[in-house]
Amino acid sequence: MKNYYYFTSLLVLLFLFAACNKEESPEENEDQEIFYTIINNENGGVNTIIDGSDTEPWEVAQAIPSEEGGTFSNKLPIILFLNDKILVPSLEDNLYVSENGNKVGGTLNINEGANGYAVLTFTPTVGFNSGSSIVFTLNEGVQDDGGNNFYADNFTLSYTTAANVTGNFDGNGSFENGANGVSFVGDGNILSGAQGCVSPTSGTHLGAITSGNQLVSGDNAIGEASSLMILGPIETDFNSVSFKYNFLSSEFQEYVGSEYDDSVLMTAVGPNGSRTVFLTSVNTVGISGNTECIGFPGLPDDGDSYVGATGWINKNIDVSHIGSPAYVIFTVTDVADTFYSSALAIDEVNFN
Repeated sequence: MKNYYYFTSLLVLLFLFAACNKEESPEENEDQEIFYTIINNENGGVNTIIDGSDTEPWEVAQAIPSEEGGTFSNKLPIILFLNDKILVPSLEDNLYVSENGNKVGGTLNINEGANGYAVLTFTPTVGFNSGSSIVFTLNEGVQDDGGNNFYADNFTLSYTTAANVTGNFDGNGSFENGANGVSFVGDGNILSGAQGCVSPTSGTHLGAITSGNQLVSGDNAIGEASSLMILGPIETDFNSVSFKYNFLSSEFQEYVGSEYDDSVLMTAVGPNGSRTVFLTSVNTVGISGNTECIGFPGLPDDGDSYVGATGWINKNIDVSHIGSPAYVIFTVTDVADTFYSSALAIDEVNFN
């Protein structure tokens, strides 16, 4: 069950007009409410303190973007992997997002990782402009399920946006039109033909991102840990998105069940809201859920010679509330480390 919370603050916009312009009539001051919509999926967020034995402050295990002050696509969602569950009511008055110094509203999806901890994904109500300065802040009043505050005064991410110009993604669901409507942040590429044990499921191309450096492209993952594939804009109206994915990792088998849980998320965002789904992770798949994969580009890039893969998995996700034009964003990330990279292959993206 999803729980929705609407937190508001008042932003007063003052419009000043030059006295010498006699032809323009004065405008009245306009009050605009800034909403943060909190969508709590599953058990990553709790409504009351449930772990009285927990006395340790909570921390951020992984952040996207993780390079403070960098420049990233204006379609990039802000994602935080925490090391505990989050007390949802404590977010009120303790969440602040600004663009060029002006507070902006948006949607905060709370998902549950394989370890039961919270994964927070923020998308703005109105997409960020290019060339903007973005600041995302969680104040120390945000608490975990034991009522503990953040270990520092606050948690802040700041970065600059760049334009996401790639063309329209409609009709390119199997990537046969190359990178048309596709952009990558980090290590990502459109690959042609079989990639070791991974072959396209339709046509001759597939999309791929990794948590490593220059495994499938000439670029490095953000902070050597995270990469994203951004599909869009998608102009056609749709209620659900379906796709096939194949998750590969060098963390299989020795790090199954550990805190180093490489993970995959999908975020769909449109003019009416967003939805984030936790797709899979090393711990979710487990030892028996993968088979050895040989020959995928760049893997393994650390550790032993074993790389595991889930094989192609079909997924269909309801996103009927987000509207269009929309973007679909896939994220793969290392959690709590930057070693033993993982990869995500995507094919047959359809909008229904």
